[in-house]
Amino acid sequence: MKIRTEKIDNKSIYVIDNVVSEDEIEVFYDYATQLPYKRSEKSTSYDQFPIFSTDFDPAAFEQETFIGQKARTLLDKFADDAAGYVLMRAYINLSNYGDVEFPHDDCPAEKDDMTVLYYVNKTWNYKFGGETMFYEGNDSRIAVLPAPGRFLIFPGNIRHMGTISTRICKESRFSLALKYARS
Repeated sequence: MKIRTEKIDNKSIYVIDNVVSEDEIEVFYDYATQLPYKRSEKSTSYDQFPIFSTDFDPAAFEQETFIGQKARTLLDKFADDAAGYVLMRAYINLSNYGDVEFPHDDCPAEKDDMTVLYYVNKTWNYKFGGETMFYEGNDSRIAVLPAPGRFLIFPGNIRHMGTISTRICKESRFSLALKYARS
């Protein structure tokens, strides 16, 4: 496991690689590409350009999928008092060149919810863009490439955005979002 820690407003963002094997990356990618997606996911209440997404039953996803189990293990390792967190939402976003995303928070500033992202694509060229951008105030501070099999763990109250891939990217960008809240 390879871990890189970044900080915004004294809050840790964990970039975690080498948790899943290449075979596991491929199996989950193949699974994700066969799912039905609906253009309904909005970053904000004023978002007029929803992207495609598909939702899972949170409890079943965490208990029955190897990605859900690994995400829980990582959350237990990196979040304070992780046992108090319950998976409230599990879904995959699918975006393409030309889609629109907005900076957003996953929870109000006073909450201590946690978000785990997993980058689903089995290959990704850095020239494709698609980074997850983190903001401090209204300025971009940290960009994380959606490398295959990478996990990203951060407090849900850090403003962020999944950026859209560049024109040269001929494939969809898939990211699994797992939203945990205190029980």
